[in-house]
Amino acid sequence: MSPAAVPAPHPAPASRPAAPGAAPYIAPLAGGVVKRASPITDGAGETAPKDPLAAPAPEAAPIELRPLPAPPPIASAPIAPLPTEPSDSGLGEILVAPTGPAPIPPVSSPDAEAYIDGLVPTALARGGLTGAVVVLVKDGQVLLAKGYGYADREQGKPMNAARTLVRPGSISKLFTWTAVMQLVERGKLDLDADINTYLDFRIRDEYGQAITLRHLMTHSAGFEESSKHLFAAQPSQLMALGDYVKAVQPQRIFPPGQVPAYSNYGVALAGYIVQRVAREPFDDYVEEHIFAPLGMRHSSFRQPLPKGLAADMAKSYVAPGAPPIPFELVNAAPAGSLSTTGEDMARFMIAHLDQGRYRNDTILQTYTAQAMQNTLVRPIPGLDAMSLGFFRHDSYGPITLGHGGATEAFQSDLVLLPEHKLGVFVSASGPARAGRALHRDLIDGLLRRYYPAREPPPPTQVTAYLHGRQIEGRYESSRQSSGNFLAIGRLFATSVIELNGDETVSVSSLRKPDGRVKRWREIGPYLWREVDGDSRLAAKVIDNEVIAVSSDDVPAAMWLQPVPAWRSPGWIVPLLYLAAMVHVLALALWPVAALIRHRTQRPLLLDSRERDLRLLTFIGLSGNVLLALLWVWILSRAEVSVRSLDGSLDPLIRIAQLLGLLSIATAVIAALNLRAAWSMPVRRLRRACAVAIAVACIAVVWLVFALKTMQWSLVY
Repeated sequence: MSPAAVPAPHPAPASRPAAPGAAPYIAPLAGGVVKRASPITDGAGETAPKDPLAAPAPEAAPIELRPLPAPPPIASAPIAPLPTEPSDSGLGEILVAPTGPAPIPPVSSPDAEAYIDGLVPTALARGGLTGAVVVLVKDGQVLLAKGYGYADREQGKPMNAARTLVRPGSISKLFTWTAVMQLVERGKLDLDADINTYLDFRIRDEYGQAITLRHLMTHSAGFEESSKHLFAAQPSQLMALGDYVKAVQPQRIFPPGQVPAYSNYGVALAGYIVQRVAREPFDDYVEEHIFAPLGMRHSSFRQPLPKGLAADMAKSYVAPGAPPIPFELVNAAPAGSLSTTGEDMARFMIAHLDQGRYRNDTILQTYTAQAMQNTLVRPIPGLDAMSLGFFRHDSYGPITLGHGGATEAFQSDLVLLPEHKLGVFVSASGPARAGRALHRDLIDGLLRRYYPAREPPPPTQVTAYLHGRQIEGRYESSRQSSGNFLAIGRLFATSVIELNGDETVSVSSLRKPDGRVKRWREIGPYLWREVDGDSRLAAKVIDNEVIAVSSDDVPAAMWLQPVPAWRSPGWIVPLLYLAAMVHVLALALWPVAALIRHRTQRPLLLDSRERDLRLLTFIGLSGNVLLALLWVWILSRAEVSVRSLDGSLDPLIRIAQLLGLLSIATAVIAALNLRAAWSMPVRRLRRACAVAIAVACIAVVWLVFALKTMQWSLVY
């Protein structure tokens, strides 16, 4: 989400719709033209489709074919041998001057537009994206502000950088941090004061150390991931900002200032502090103190959008061919509710590139803007840093500041190069993976084109094998839920670091654009560089213990940390599957065994107590299977759409917790059944089955509590 300054548009010639199969529609800065994707981006050209409206060509006359005359004989001549030594004339060898690296083109509007036009339409077509907007600013001017594809596919309405609104998601946070810094420079906020001094409720103190605004701005307050009520399913379910931050306060799982853990809740909390200290609603404050000075007339944090803007909102598409989803409603509004246009984002980028100034207006004083950009928190030496709100990339290549953003329908990115006064904003509607690929390829391509910084690979460290062995293992993200049922997700989201035979290391979650796992070679103590690439990987090691591992492929707002052995997915996941298999087999074979006994006239030699234990065990196993299926359904709903975590699942969660309590009784009954089977002279098979069932039931009880499914609080 960003703003821009743009010259007055000129009327554009009307254009007819593209024929089926033609390249996507491209809406330029002012008006629309139809352009064809360049073959540069994918290595293959595309033949333009035949225009059905073109006049037919006149029929050609028949061609008479005649044999060609035989060629004249070639006179033979002696061929002199090539000299083995250079002749005096200097013609004995051919000298080819080295070409060297290709010249770096200047950053100009025509060159940038040609490059972007060659990439974006192809990416839209290949990835099933519906539309995109791209903005490029340089030295206070807008070089490009252009729409591609459609804002409304059904109506054929093109994407327009001047009027079409998009949802840049977490890029909204940069506006919240700008508002915080405005109040800091006015003396109304202190970055290092306890935030409880600004609130009308209390953030729980769990580590004996207060949380500050600096912690919130660098995502180091220590909050666990907060998902409940992050989105609302419909306008009637939207919560006031104060009600939201009070209702969903997450647990603090890390001491403040020590572990980076990206937090939407922390940004919402900062927005609420702005609202309280400024004594006006957050939406009003941003409109008055940021949008108005920058001339961002087509931007708003309000939800639903005001009537004057709603008609220009791009439809929210999540899959090719699927109908659009409704306008997304974000309860954590300061963290992600912005709706804006490409040109408005140009204005915002120019202001931050010019130290808080835009034309004759100022949103930040120079010293404040510099502090916001240059105050650094670097979680792992050798990798990127967090500034006050911006993700800072400075481990190699040009220094960049930026932030990404994602909603269900839009994938966006904003990057600033302060030293070069250049900014890029891109937002795309459609499949999430294709949208991320578009802004990654576009921004990386522009940086490599205009600011190439390829460094020769340094030699491999002699400690490559030793340090590779040291960091091997399973890791989990510091951005996590650990105190509620969403902790189940940690089982299936771990990263595995392995040492390869060539002394490089691999991280299963860090992959190339084609899906292959990256390989990293150690170039410094606990610092690795991507093989055939520029990215870095580094480890934080204290007293010979690996604390964390991260890469500059991800922001400095999170890292990977070792998974404790007692809850490692390496053994918990197999245990989970084995317990499920025992339950399913026992339930499936129970009626089969009864049928066999009936046909063979072999009665079950059990007394009444043993029959009761056997029946209760069967009922308990059925309850455990129902428990597992219920949690699978709840988690699948959350995976499909985070909007489902609006509280509507709470009754089902309570039912699942009740079944979790009943699993304790099932385990006790299974143990009693095992005791009865062991005390009788029965067949070994029955004893083995009783053992397997008892162990599986006890495993279920352990999993129910270890995976945090029995928490009384419904904050998650």
